Amino acid sequence: MDKQLLNKFPTWYEDLNPNKYYLVLTNDFDSYYSCKVLMNKFNLEIGGFYSFDTGLYVNKEITKGKEPIYVDLSVVNGKTFDNHFSFIRNPESINPNIMTDIYYKKYNGSTLAVVCSLFERDISKYSIKPLTTLLAIDGWYIGYYNKGGRYKDINIYWYKMLGMDKYLLPLLEANDNQFFVDHLKNYKLNSKIKIIDHHLQCNAMKNLPTCKFELVQPVKNTFMSKSQVQSLYQDSPNSIFTLAETYKNQYSVSIRKAV
Repeated sequence: MDKQLLNKFPTWYEDLNPNKYYLVLTNDFDSYYSCKVLMNKFNLEIGGFYSFDTGLYVNKEITKGKEPIYVDLSVVNGKTFDNHFSFIRNPESINPNIMTDIYYKKYNGSTLAVVCSLFERDISKYSIKPLTTLLAIDGWYIGYYNKGGRYKDINIYWYKMLGMDKYLLPLLEANDNQFFVDHLKNYKLNSKIKIIDHHLQCNAMKNLPTCKFELVQPVKNTFMSKSQVQSLYQDSPNSIFTLAETYKNQYSVSIRKAV
């Protein structure tokens, strides 16, 4: 990872003691694979799950006395590895978008790529399949080909910032957009995790936690314009749990409901 980016991050990631922290998984492969990297490296456990439909769930035995680390979730407050874009700067977020406040220049890759780069995972040994997965998850390949490659320089900038350009660019140059679309379909990488009867379920993901999860923070998920969110944040900042700009000046917002 480029030091210009690395030096802007908070430093809490340097001490990921499993006695202090637990992971909060979200509903897709980006969060799932990112959690796997963190679990393998630091022996952390998944103790929480965030559903965009209903809210935050935890296993009280795993999480007792520990602090959450959200994985691929744009929380307004709290430690998180994230890739989303927002006008609100969470000082504890490890997110490449700290480098820009211009939407079209935002980091357009996955949380997985951030985690792999941050902890210097050696992707030089990756075969074509995992490299393709790294580009396919969260559509990191799209900007390279979209509109005839008009904005590919933004993708290339981020490949370089994460120190992955020499491994990813040859794969992009040798293939086309459909190659990655097919990869997503063939390996079911758009599959979602759901919580049913307090347990996680997804046929495409192996080794999900089997423990019971309880809802501790219900939310209402809605879409707002940037001006609406700014007004809400000014009047009631603590009401916002997660916030992400999904289209220019359009936000997906999770609002806390009474427990």
